[in-house]
Amino acid sequence: MSEIKLTSIAEKKAEQAENLNAYSGIKLLHIKKQVALILAQIGREGIFDEYTKHDISHINYMLDSLEWIIPKETQDIMTPSEWLMITLAIYFHDLGMLVTKDEFKERNNTSFKTYKQSIIDGKFGLDFKEKIFNLEGLEKQDRFIYQEFVRRTHAERIKFWIIEENNPIYPKELAIVVEIKKLISNADNMFRRDLALICESHHLSDLEDFDKYKPDQQYGPTKNEKVNLHYCALILRTADLLHITSDRTPSIEFNLINPSDPISQEEWAKQKSVKTVRIKIKKNIDGQIDETIIQDTLEVIALFEQDKGFFGLISYVNYSNSQLKENFRLNELANKTYGYNYSYPWKKIDDSSIETKDFEKKQFEFILDQTKILDLLIGHTLYNDSSVVLRELTQNGIDASKLKKYELDNIGTNNYEPEIKISWKSKERELCFMDNGTGMTLEIIQNHLLKVGSSRYQDENFIKNNPDFSSISRFGIGLLTCFLIANDIDIITKSSEADKAILLRIKKIHGKYLLKYLTIDKLPNEIKEHGTIIKLYVRSEVKLNNIENDLKKWILFPDCKMTFDNNGEKINIGYKKPSDLLKEYLEKSGYDFSDKNLKIKEVYHKGVTLAFALKYVEHWKEWNFLDYDESPREKSLPIGTCVEGIRVDFNTPGFRGRNLFAIVNSTGKGAPKTNVARSNIEITPEKAALLSTIYDLYLQHISDEMDNLIKQGFSITWAATEGNWLLESFSQTRRYGRRNNMFEDSEIFEKSLSNIKCILIENNDIRELKSFNELKNINHFWTIDCASYSSADSLIKEVKSSNTSALSLLQSIFGEKESNIEHIDNLLCNNQSVKNIDVLISKNFQVNSIKIIPSQRRLDLKWSLTDEKIWEEINLTDNEDERYNRGVNSKCYIQLIDFEIDESINQTAINSSNALFILKNSALNTYLVKLVKKLSDNSQEDKIALVQIVSLLNTFFNHKNLDKTKIEDLIESRFERNNNRDLSKIVWSRIDKEELISTILKTDFIKYDTTIWYRRLMH
Repeated sequence: MSEIKLTSIAEKKAEQAENLNAYSGIKLLHIKKQVALILAQIGREGIFDEYTKHDISHINYMLDSLEWIIPKETQDIMTPSEWLMITLAIYFHDLGMLVTKDEFKERNNTSFKTYKQSIIDGKFGLDFKEKIFNLEGLEKQDRFIYQEFVRRTHAERIKFWIIEENNPIYPKELAIVVEIKKLISNADNMFRRDLALICESHHLSDLEDFDKYKPDQQYGPTKNEKVNLHYCALILRTADLLHITSDRTPSIEFNLINPSDPISQEEWAKQKSVKTVRIKIKKNIDGQIDETIIQDTLEVIALFEQDKGFFGLISYVNYSNSQLKENFRLNELANKTYGYNYSYPWKKIDDSSIETKDFEKKQFEFILDQTKILDLLIGHTLYNDSSVVLRELTQNGIDASKLKKYELDNIGTNNYEPEIKISWKSKERELCFMDNGTGMTLEIIQNHLLKVGSSRYQDENFIKNNPDFSSISRFGIGLLTCFLIANDIDIITKSSEADKAILLRIKKIHGKYLLKYLTIDKLPNEIKEHGTIIKLYVRSEVKLNNIENDLKKWILFPDCKMTFDNNGEKINIGYKKPSDLLKEYLEKSGYDFSDKNLKIKEVYHKGVTLAFALKYVEHWKEWNFLDYDESPREKSLPIGTCVEGIRVDFNTPGFRGRNLFAIVNSTGKGAPKTNVARSNIEITPEKAALLSTIYDLYLQHISDEMDNLIKQGFSITWAATEGNWLLESFSQTRRYGRRNNMFEDSEIFEKSLSNIKCILIENNDIRELKSFNELKNINHFWTIDCASYSSADSLIKEVKSSNTSALSLLQSIFGEKESNIEHIDNLLCNNQSVKNIDVLISKNFQVNSIKIIPSQRRLDLKWSLTDEKIWEEINLTDNEDERYNRGVNSKCYIQLIDFEIDESINQTAINSSNALFILKNSALNTYLVKLVKKLSDNSQEDKIALVQIVSLLNTFFNHKNLDKTKIEDLIESRFERNNNRDLSKIVWSRIDKEELISTILKTDFIKYDTTIWYRRLMH
């Protein structure tokens, strides 16, 4: 150690205070010599042995820096007491870092165990915990933890040592306390207390407390015994903050020690390249030095030959900037409050003089494209599943590979094989994505990769230059998903246009990012010509136990070779086409394709490939859709909707909840767009086109099956019946009736259904299959309800290769005149039982003529296209209580206006096979018309009340000899005893019970019913 002297201006001015009564007996030189000896002990016992220097050289640098940190005009007005306070604070502020061997041995008698347990519990983060407990040996782990324990509390330690009070964290009295007491025992108690508080203040953020740090503290009667404690604390903090130069981390010592703990590595690396921190010379607008301009900026002079440490320094400079601004604010506040003029001009540190070698000095960062990002975020839910990073980075690679293939195909090069490699090293926690696609230029990185919300593929110039290219990526925020699982990211990318590759090193989402250039020889073979590698350093707390399953969940048809290396075990990801996926899954699930009763049908139309599984039913000679019973459904099932090979929806294509083995992939310019989180497809014309194609392809299978039955010799009636059964079973799962089998878009499905020839129409003694659109062109049709017609229809169904007319058979049975069929031109044959077709008919056709033929126990209804609303339709299947649906028609029609009806009909209602028609000119009709008008708001509760009352009234057609008491009992049985108070409340808050009972009493519940002639056994 060199000879200890008082060399700084600060010390020489502080030495003058030795002559003041308040500090009688203090010898500054003696104190400095003893402090130098104590500081030299820091690190000798294996604690803080790898940290930056905290020896007397650090003290001397801080003291010398006061000459330029404290402006000349303030130096001139400062008292010897203030210089003494600042000097002693600099001497003592780091003494708390000293840890002796005996103290470390007694660590478990302090709060060390509590601190260690907080690390084990993850209080300071799982990465911090992992780095510590990866150190070899319990002793080494404890040394690191104890030095962290001391580092966090060293300022508090020195406070208690100076004021000679017991430290509750370290209850054992240490030998150093005695030494410090000897050094300043002659100082005034108040002075010692304030010195202790200032030493502690460099690790606190409480300088707004002017009662604690008094700007006008007095230790004696003279003006030279006054101290601005607040200013002293600001100066101590500033001097300590700015000592980041390389003299604190000599290169030879850094290389010899090779620090292993994370704190030391960052501290040493960031400082060894720093040459100095100094005042930045002010220049005027002409670029000339102008001494009249107030100097308020410092600058860092540094040279980084390697990127290691660069991030640490930049982060530290940013932190220092925030501290300087706060110090400036607090000093201004103190001066204003107490009427002083202590100058603290420093507002920022300039980093423009930090030089770099072989990497970009420019600090890259994410930029928000505000207009686009707002459009993206409105109405969308962002990522909530950390596994989506696998999907996002993979599809980025797929896009880059597709683009390279697109570019090469355009110039006639066809030997390119796109490839994506994903690897996971669990020990190193490195997740890596490699593609041999186009790679990125610096322009792409700056304008798209780092500009959130800006996608290269959506750029106008890109679209203009690549009009036929279709990408998966769209939003320009996929890279953000990386931060769901990692803080640190390395991206190496090589474009065909560039001679060198680019390394982009990203540290945290809100940090700065480093960019450097790499020569080709430093690149892996896969991307020497072009491509990208993205390496994520996954945080410790992130669980990545199911990478393979997650990849297989999202990436189904990547259209390139794709492999996953899981700690050395390689597997292929994805399939060439949807049918391959379906078949493999079913075979693994035990389905046998060798018996020829199982097959996968794959159909393609305009960029849409749909595959679905079929099972052959020998008895019916037809291929039915294969469904499954999975509750809840597993996401590993081979179902869903894919866009460019990436699955975005896990439902049966075209449905919400249906359980068919089916999967679809949409590619090309017409493919739909997903939302930001890629959890669903946006409602756009492209989505509508996709759904339309999906429904067309499903329905085409049903149409093909009807054609096949006819080709096999079955009658057209048989084919229509089976086709409608296939349609009904496709639309809803009979085996699992409680499942929600809604179409994703029922209107689009109905449009597709309207084009399929599945409706059997009889005209001029010929039966034909027609589409619903063709039925609309006919304008009207008739239906027949009677046993004889049903029998005739069943009979001709069995006639092979026939389109025989049931009407002609009726004519043969009853005779030409008695058959009463002359009014029927177009007959909707009685095989219709499909809900979806029934919905189409109800929406477009209304009954405008009713005929009854009592001799045949027959009801004929004419359905016509009309703009007039003749009937109010009430769908009684909306009644959720199944107990009251038994024996009740699925629909009820309430007559609103007059139309053609047989004069012989004098009943209150007409009952067909699936609907009850309540006719005009009855008390019941009048009441219901009024009720419908009253509940016309169509709120959900209004609808419930209406359905419940109509369903109730329907049941009264089954009762005779009704009186008020019996009516009340029936109503009570349905509602009051229903154990459903909410339903009862909804109904009776809208319905006048007395009016209802009165209507029932006035009604003759008589209906013309074609079903009453069927005998039923009574039990």
